[in-house]
Amino acid sequence: MPTSWSDLDTTALARAAAHAQHVLQRRLAEAGSSPFEYRVLAVLAGIEHRTQADLGRAAGLDRSDVTATVRTLDGKGLVTRRPDPDHAKRVLVALSPAGVAAHSDLAIVVHEAQAEVFTALEKAERHQLVALLRRI
Repeated sequence: MPTSWSDLDTTALARAAAHAQHVLQRRLAEAGSSPFEYRVLAVLAGIEHRTQADLGRAAGLDRSDVTATVRTLDGKGLVTRRPDPDHAKRVLVALSPAGVAAHSDLAIVVHEAQAEVFTALEKAERHQLVALLRRI
């Protein structure tokens, strides 16, 4: 039985998660993006149009974060927004051609960030760890 906070398994898990987030945020920031922006681009990749509400659910973002992120991406020319012809209050969002290219570039950055996070593990260890984490 652990005798201190630092010996708890959940503390080790939290530290690993914090490290992973730090690496991902740093790498994406160096590429001029953020984790929220990448999540939205990744959800939109390969989909013609999606409502902002659907986008939020799929990206795991709340409504205000989706709105702010879509506005930022729109300002960068990475997404297009248009009214939903079936529902006047909804907005449909899609990747622009620049957004498709940005998603592709950022996917490489995210892959590199994951390699950095898991660098201390052998390939089989990484797969085992990820499989175990998905069970939690």
